[in-house]
Amino acid sequence: MAETLKLAVVTDIHHGPTRFTKMGALAVPLLEGFRDRVCELDVDLVVDLGDRISNVDHDTDLGLARDVMSVFEGVNVRHEHLLGNHDLHYLSREENEDILGRPLGSHSFDLKGWHLVFWQLDLSHGYAHNPTPSDSELEWLRRDLAATGKSSIVFTHIPLNDGAMVGNFYFQNHVVSASLQHTAKAREIIEAAGNVVMCVAGHVHWNDSSTIDGIRYLTLQSLTESFTTQAEASGAWAEINVGEQVQWRAHGGDPMVYEAPVRGLNMHWTPPRPPSPTPDHPENYLHFQGAIRGVILDMDGVLFRGDAAIEGSAAAVRDLQNHGVGVVCLTNNARGTPEDCERKLKGMGYDLRASNILTSGLATARYLMAQGTAPEIHVVGSAVLRQTLLDAGAIESDAPDYVVVGVDLDMKISDLTPAIRHLTGGAELIASNGDVVIPTSAGPEPETGAVIAFLEAATGCVATVIGKPQPEIFEGAIDLLGVARDEIVMIGDTLATDIVGANAAGLCSILVASGNSKPAETGSHEPTARFADLRAAADFLISERSLV
Repeated sequence: MAETLKLAVVTDIHHGPTRFTKMGALAVPLLEGFRDRVCELDVDLVVDLGDRISNVDHDTDLGLARDVMSVFEGVNVRHEHLLGNHDLHYLSREENEDILGRPLGSHSFDLKGWHLVFWQLDLSHGYAHNPTPSDSELEWLRRDLAATGKSSIVFTHIPLNDGAMVGNFYFQNHVVSASLQHTAKAREIIEAAGNVVMCVAGHVHWNDSSTIDGIRYLTLQSLTESFTTQAEASGAWAEINVGEQVQWRAHGGDPMVYEAPVRGLNMHWTPPRPPSPTPDHPENYLHFQGAIRGVILDMDGVLFRGDAAIEGSAAAVRDLQNHGVGVVCLTNNARGTPEDCERKLKGMGYDLRASNILTSGLATARYLMAQGTAPEIHVVGSAVLRQTLLDAGAIESDAPDYVVVGVDLDMKISDLTPAIRHLTGGAELIASNGDVVIPTSAGPEPETGAVIAFLEAATGCVATVIGKPQPEIFEGAIDLLGVARDEIVMIGDTLATDIVGANAAGLCSILVASGNSKPAETGSHEPTARFADLRAAADFLISERSLV
């Protein structure tokens, strides 16, 4: 029977310049404090999960890595080291091995009845866009786990659970860099082996835990990170005791305590149910190519109808986020702020932040600021639209270059007189969206398209429309996700705006029947696939056909 194993773990030391929220200048004294504390404890092993430095250039990195190793030389128990992506940016594996004084290939050994696996992956520059782990790295892991009957713990630099990055300073908008392309394949090997009880990693700069098939996935905060600790370096490190229970205590300014039973050998959860097919269009399953790592969601008709959430949609969003999929919401409504949308969604059970909600008002501001540093404008529309444009840097003028149009239900015909005069005087007509009406619980209400029609008829001008289905708002959503275009799918309920716009932007698209569309509705622009609602679409995307 295995004895209780006592580990001390540190990660993402990032010795080097202070960069973004990494307080690299404090790394050595913080690491010395970790070393001194460990020397006072009765631990069996010290594990460094990688990213010992913040890369600068080759020669500087050599010196930084030597500084870190000089601290570890004072640790009075065995210590193991993994290679992080920053360790390999300018330095080779061989140079790291020379500095650390040991081989740094994948290896394993047994300690106190536990099998410890140190899986060294190729995280050299470009790892996020390369097939990592490679077939040979996956085969090494499979063979290693198959060769032992002991309960095993796998250590990696980058987590293997594809955890959600919502709120993460570095990775919310760069989800692809938080994980690896083939982590699902790694988990298949780990789960099939039946003997892995825990996977421990760093890289993502926060404390986190999840459980998949009974296996505990734990990630540790960076020693020098400050985005969760109000600009103070976290000083994070962890004690892990593994016996009948996993007991994890993360120390420092961002503490976390975790305790859970250790999974028994060859104990498995019931496999997830398969995705539900769409009987009317099963052939559309075949149209997706590769992984989906980001979704753009229309709101009304996908997340809610009126003031009521659509059943299953909140859980579907959580599931997508928990599988590491970035989520951005789009709305053609310029009368509310992203914060207004966040509050409404929160009241319906959604965890969607204002920073990931793009209104047509924000998209209009983005477009105008791309035309010049301080565009001069005249606004016809809501107070929210006006303030959004001013906050972005636009300037109200009596001789504007642009007349920007939205809608306000209190608008009077006389409000349009200055706009007509500016337009006939040479100003350009910009519209937040082209919707003529919007549905509400009390019936349809006029929208910006009706105002556009009035002004175009009165002046002969032709409006530049920003909202769906025009490309500008989709480009803004793609930028927010920080994911390659071919890894994004747009999910909407309206062919004429959501699907036409997504197709024009070069995105995969899903039409759901929970809002405006009907299952049999067709047009000149077909979606990539059709589903009854967001719940069914998410089940498909989470299946291994799309999230590989």
